[in-house]
Amino acid sequence: MKIIFLDVDGVLNSARDRYSLQLENDYHFEMLKKIVDATGAKIVLSSSWRIGFHAPRLPERNLIERLEKYGMEIMDFTPCMAGTRGDEIREWLSNNGPVESFVILDDEGDMAEFKETNLVKTNTSVGLQEKDADKAIKILKGE
Repeated sequence: MKIIFLDVDGVLNSARDRYSLQLENDYHFEMLKKIVDATGAKIVLSSSWRIGFHAPRLPERNLIERLEKYGMEIMDFTPCMAGTRGDEIREWLSNNGPVESFVILDDEGDMAEFKETNLVKTNTSVGLQEKDADKAIKILKGE
């Protein structure tokens, strides 16, 4: 199993679109779809957006609908716990598996020991770009 740990703000939206809760930028979703299609990876939401999924509000429904439009879905969520996002990812990995490879798409760098090997840090000004997608594909393919 290959996993994409997905952040939303700064990845699927950006400063350029004022971090739109509508997630209107098709390009970001096209780049995520490129990664999924090239690798068969499943999406685990690591974003703070995961907190609202127990009682989805408009932003969470927008995310679900936008992913569905591109034939993608959220497989799971990282746990909410004290510490860094890297700690939450480590916890998810220890409780799920086997995981062949994984990539973290995030505009933040708090990824513990995964920062150098598994993080594709997006530019929060523009969100997920083709160079980021290409790097994520290489990580997931073990290249």
